[in-house]
Amino acid sequence: MVANGQTGNKGGQGFYRDTDAGKQMLNLTDGTYQTTARLQLPLAQQAEAEGVAVLLDDDSAYGRFAWQVLSSTLNYAAALIPEIGRNILPIDDAMKLGYNWIYGPFELLDQIGAQRVVERMQKENRQVAPMLLLAAKQHGFYQVIDQQLCSLEHGGQYAPINRPAGVLRFSELRQTLTAQYSNAKASWFEHDGAAIIEFHSKANALDSESMDVIRHALEQAQQRQLRGVVIHNDAQHFSCGVNLVAFREFFETQDYKGMDDFLNHFQHTMHAINECPLPVIAAPAGMSIGGGFEVVLAADHVIGHANSVMGLVESSVGVVPGGGGCKEYLYRWYEVLGDMKAAAWKAFMIVGYGWTATSPIEATEQAMLYPEDQYMMNRDRLLSEALSQLDRVKKAKPRKPLPMAGEDTYREMMDWLFEAEDQQKITAHDVAVGTELARIFTGGKVKANTMMSEQDLFNAERESFLRLARSKDTQARIVSMLDLGSPIRN
Repeated sequence: MVANGQTGNKGGQGFYRDTDAGKQMLNLTDGTYQTTARLQLPLAQQAEAEGVAVLLDDDSAYGRFAWQVLSSTLNYAAALIPEIGRNILPIDDAMKLGYNWIYGPFELLDQIGAQRVVERMQKENRQVAPMLLLAAKQHGFYQVIDQQLCSLEHGGQYAPINRPAGVLRFSELRQTLTAQYSNAKASWFEHDGAAIIEFHSKANALDSESMDVIRHALEQAQQRQLRGVVIHNDAQHFSCGVNLVAFREFFETQDYKGMDDFLNHFQHTMHAINECPLPVIAAPAGMSIGGGFEVVLAADHVIGHANSVMGLVESSVGVVPGGGGCKEYLYRWYEVLGDMKAAAWKAFMIVGYGWTATSPIEATEQAMLYPEDQYMMNRDRLLSEALSQLDRVKKAKPRKPLPMAGEDTYREMMDWLFEAEDQQKITAHDVAVGTELARIFTGGKVKANTMMSEQDLFNAERESFLRLARSKDTQARIVSMLDLGSPIRN
């Protein structure tokens, strides 16, 4: 493979390669690349939704393989106590921070059930680590004692977890709290006089249930006279956008009214964040893209991780931002430039190409964040800082109507699209998506300086989204993204 230049991403190909037709996989038998559908394994999907224990309980080849690998790995981790330390916490932290595990080995054992693991290993006549046997007797590696999370030590006692000042991990804090309202996609909790909203779906994809939790938290925070609202989670990514599976179901069942109802619900929820009299802070880490970034845009203040990735990427799957992203991004560029035509062009190009900022500094340069927004090097300090800033953050000002760039700018954008297609810089369906973006950002066939309200722009987003969603080309992109892992270039 090295001799053939199949050196990986830097070489453009390896075991996989990306093409205009989508991601292809190397056939190890004959050395050719083939387009292969992503494995759709119901068992894995169930395990993602319900926990890893579901996978280990399965008696198929997949379940047996997972049991052999995980039981050996987790038992080995337990066997390291007390050789490398008396407490389990540093091992869990090392695996999460150093190897990007979502959960540490002892957190996984608690999810599965230490006693269940021990009983199964003993039935198989396998040697069980003493620390794992101890945890089975003590009912777990972690326990909440007197409202504080504690971790098991070698001697059998539980030691309180005391992080350095300013460090607050929500994954630990939430174990000491009770959800005030929760569903399968999101929850909110009350802590330190604030409402904390957490997304917890696959890739933190957003749907109507996510919006329900946000609305409930906003309403209850006002009724309870809390200090404000923080939107945050400890997952790898803040949110990778709106749930494409749900949109696939909408167009495959021809339920465009249901699609419109969701978009309307999404927009009203983002507007409710704007109109809430309490400050709303977004504290994202990892990726905040598509609909996830629209949540960030709606917040009054952002305290992000230095390694955050942000952007409106909907054009890649053949749609436009439909939760207020186009609207908000146009307002922001107008605030920066003071020239509506220049603002429309900036928004059109960046959203059209689905450009993402790979740091908060880049995001600020591209009007995705305000100069007053903050970023931190240590993601474990995001929540603590957000809670401390609630009493200092000012509410964003209401959005006044905008003087749209109008028909002349719209036609200039259309000329650019056709020229780019002729030069094979973009595809035919990119032109269709770009046409809708041009209509939103300029007002379309209206006179220059025609005033459009915030609601007018919301409506324009929904109309364009629905028009594109009915397109077979957009539907093909969404199906390709879900089945192959990348959208086709059509």
